[in-house]
Amino acid sequence: MNYLVRYSSSLRYKVLEDLKKDSVDLCLTYCGWEYCHPCYRYGPNKRDTYVFHMILEGKGTLEINKKIYKLEAGDAFLLEPGVEAWYEADRDDPWYYKWFGFVGLRAGECVSRAGFSNKNPIRKINCTKELSQCIDQMLETHKLSYEDELKRNALLMLCFSSLIEDYRKNFGGGVSKTRAYPGSVYVKHAMEYINHHYNEKLKISELADFIGVNRSYLTSSFKKIIGCSPQEFLVNLRMDKAKSLLEETDLSINAVSNAVGYADQLAFSKVFKQHCGMSPRMYKEERELK
Repeated sequence: MNYLVRYSSSLRYKVLEDLKKDSVDLCLTYCGWEYCHPCYRYGPNKRDTYVFHMILEGKGTLEINKKIYKLEAGDAFLLEPGVEAWYEADRDDPWYYKWFGFVGLRAGECVSRAGFSNKNPIRKINCTKELSQCIDQMLETHKLSYEDELKRNALLMLCFSSLIEDYRKNFGGGVSKTRAYPGSVYVKHAMEYINHHYNEKLKISELADFIGVNRSYLTSSFKKIIGCSPQEFLVNLRMDKAKSLLEETDLSINAVSNAVGYADQLAFSKVFKQHCGMSPRMYKEERELK
């Protein structure tokens, strides 16, 4: 089958549409921007794809699901496939908006995680700059080539990454009962991180945030899979490394303490004694006698 990408451009609008739709996960179908004339109206109609709009300037009206919304700069709205809607620019302060359409098996999940639903098709967004840049890049990536298709869909994913992060950080949303990966994947990732950073100041809450889960979930996953908490895993690793250094090097106790992530030698000695039943100095002396 031959595909034709349509690219239109003028002083008031720029549009890229009729894009290839063979991506099963997430695929851009069209995108664009427009400075609308006063009272410019689109619809009512039904789309066969999802369509996201963000308002950068001006005002307008959206009717969807028999509800009317008065929108302005900083608002965004999401139209779902098969849902009838119309929208119209304000008479005195017509809006300027950018949009993108998309399809794919993950489209519904992305929409939900970004804070949109059939019942709540609008919300404020704080990432207009990032989204605007992505859409501009989509419009510049208009060649019918495999490279440009990958770039367009990558930019679409960046848009949703920004929207989901914005929803989570600014509106407390994006929390799902299901995780993107099994608990074992998070544990493996955390263990690898700890193995590379055990000699640094390391907080489990920061580690959990780094890999994208909360501390309680990471802790429960650790206990379920390896039988101890991430904090216990960190301490055990540090103590094993400390014992090796005490046995195999001439480093001072203070140097060993620093090498395994303890800036305070007294704190290190206390933990070491709890873990090994003797102080680091006694442990070193015993090994030297053998």
